[in-house]
Amino acid sequence: MSETKINQNLIEAGRVAAEIHQEISNMVGPGVNLLSIEKRIKELINSAGMKAAFLGYKNYPAASCLSVNSVVVHAPPRNYQLKSGDVLSIDFGVEKNGSIVDTAQSIAIGQVAPEVAKLLSVTKRALNEAIKISLAGLRIGDIGHCVQTIVEESGFYVIRDLTGHGVGKELQTPPTIPNFGRAGTGQEIKEGMILAIEPITALKPVKLTLNSDSWTVQAQPIDVICAHFEHTIVITKNSPVVLTDSTHRRKDQNRLTKITGQQTHLSITSGVKTD
Repeated sequence: MSETKINQNLIEAGRVAAEIHQEISNMVGPGVNLLSIEKRIKELINSAGMKAAFLGYKNYPAASCLSVNSVVVHAPPRNYQLKSGDVLSIDFGVEKNGSIVDTAQSIAIGQVAPEVAKLLSVTKRALNEAIKISLAGLRIGDIGHCVQTIVEESGFYVIRDLTGHGVGKELQTPPTIPNFGRAGTGQEIKEGMILAIEPITALKPVKLTLNSDSWTVQAQPIDVICAHFEHTIVITKNSPVVLTDSTHRRKDQNRLTKITGQQTHLSITSGVKTD
């Protein structure tokens, strides 16, 4: 059975996004300003010869969303210095020649409470398990059911108002991918779909409000820590290909070589492609 063909631009955008996450993970820590993180993300995207997919999308003012603690998603970077105990969610998109990937991760800054560390671990595991069952012929409800089961059985809460989505040619496209649901229901998952799967969770039940900047989504009560992990994947005839995660990409390298007919490595610091 032949492999599903994947656009080379999409593969390269995913590689750059994965490498940016690695660099920013090494950069963040107590005392680091959110504006410095935004500046570096923008520099890394530009140096790779690509575009920040978030910048200008519906007039969004930045290359990234940097959400701290009870700020859930879509927060424009602000003048704030991280401190030990914070949780920073880093969300951004990369575009190459019209092909777009979307990705996010939450990072513990310094020492966080044990229950917060567990929330991050569980949310990341929910994403990874949901990716595994994102198979052609199954249903969107299977993804949501997987996330919901893992999160709720661990004693945490899915933020139901926020969902995953399609991506690829645009930053957000159908289908909507809730992080809850019944197995075997919803739209069929089909070969060739490009999906952004993103569990968004909280320590306790929350309600959401929109801040005065018309972007920042805030959890109420404001002392509840939230988590957010996201990868862009491609549905193939076999298992999904994860474009935006370096660990998965190493495992998928042989498949990507077969899919594209070439083995490409990008240096995000220089923007130069080497073989």
